[in-house]
Amino acid sequence: MFRHNLRSVQGEVLEALMNLYEKERRMIKSREVARLLGKEEGTVRNIIMWLKSMGYVESRTGPAGGYIPTLKAYEAIRGTPPKVLEPGYGVVVVFREGEDIRLTAISMEIMGLFSSEPARALVKVMGDLSRVEEGMRARIESLPKRKLVIEGIVKRRDLNANEMLLEITKMAVIPEEYVENVGSRRLITVRTTHTMREVARILHVNGIRGAPVVDEKDEVVGFITTADLAAVVANSEDLDAPVSKYMRKTVFFISGKEGLIEAMRYMDFHGVGRLLIVHPTTKKPIGIITRTDILKHILAI
Repeated sequence: MFRHNLRSVQGEVLEALMNLYEKERRMIKSREVARLLGKEEGTVRNIIMWLKSMGYVESRTGPAGGYIPTLKAYEAIRGTPPKVLEPGYGVVVVFREGEDIRLTAISMEIMGLFSSEPARALVKVMGDLSRVEEGMRARIESLPKRKLVIEGIVKRRDLNANEMLLEITKMAVIPEEYVENVGSRRLITVRTTHTMREVARILHVNGIRGAPVVDEKDEVVGFITTADLAAVVANSEDLDAPVSKYMRKTVFFISGKEGLIEAMRYMDFHGVGRLLIVHPTTKKPIGIITRTDILKHILAI
């Protein structure tokens, strides 16, 4: 028996929409629901529009548009909302002390890009907006192939319309590209037996700011950068000592099949400017990706 006074045919359509959404994690077309249920698309579309008017469904227009179930739909069909509702359009993270608030973005309108006033983003969301307060910092990420990332400050919220207004402080479009296609396949390494003086020469000749350190088995055991060399010189330490004495022993890797946005998050989290790219199967280093590589790729789009 469906809750919230849904008739069986309405509950059937809503449940089919939910099942498709959970499988595909994207906006669902009415024809897909109709095909799954073996019903006429016109009939299904009319039912979905009624469900939308009652708050069980959200929609977005355009070629990539469609329908997704709301939290109310989960309560109606399954009794309780899911702990995490994956986004059908995008995700909103509001940074709150102690715990980040995650919301689902349904639609977004960007205003004031060409005016002298700060640009703003009006975002319609699903989730507990009551926990969001004015002045909090928020991040929005869309989910198409070209990811739009916006950061800003919450200026207003409307609990009745489930909308929040952000004053934009940062905005970037990040292509959905594998790091192995953006990073360099020219992987310059130094050996643990190389002196710091020799390392300085290798980095200078190759025009790079850092290199992985490998042992006699060609396995990566550390990393050395121009900043490490500068510290040795500044402290009047021994430039003829082996690099193993000064190398950083923590090395950060990323699979070649990860996306650019994951590489950016990883760099930001660990406070590093480069990652070693490893083969997704063999886990052997195949290249390196830096912040500069990502910036050049984004600016070239």
